[in-house]
Amino acid sequence: MINVLVVDDELPAVEELAFLLGKDERVGKILRATSGSDALKALASAPVDAVFLDIHMPAVSGLDIARAIAGSSRPPAVVFVTADEDHALDAFELAAVDYLLKPVRAERLSRCVGRISELRDGGAAPEMITVDQGGTTRMIRRDDVTYVQAQGDYARLHTAEASYLIRVPLADLEQQWADAGSV
Repeated sequence: MINVLVVDDELPAVEELAFLLGKDERVGKILRATSGSDALKALASAPVDAVFLDIHMPAVSGLDIARAIAGSSRPPAVVFVTADEDHALDAFELAAVDYLLKPVRAERLSRCVGRISELRDGGAAPEMITVDQGGTTRMIRRDDVTYVQAQGDYARLHTAEASYLIRVPLADLEQQWADAGSV
């Protein structure tokens, strides 16, 4: 079982995410914090396997918390839970395990908890792919790609949520992803 900390400056958002996490049998203790400083205090008092962070909070943001815990000897997995897609690159530069958009869907959260469990059990960190979508740069996980289509000199990556056109020919992706099987 994984123990988690849910951090958001809006109590209803904390309670909603805690409720969804509580329905997953892989999740044990669920700590809650409604500010960045409360989150840091909670992390100092009880070890957790994962921290679910809102990015935008007054005083100490979710990004600040992720930076603070990144240097610890055994940092918890960091998952950003936000309505803001604009900080995905910042999040993954801080080695975030996942980036969930609000409102959080139960099936998406379940996949995230599975990834955290795999990492805790010694699994490898996910490979991230930079994509552009409507002028916004996002990071997606390679293991979220369900299939790839060739589109001229580009490739279209399809996930359960969306599809993304990347400026990499399909033949190049096949070589890069050879270790994962066929594209």
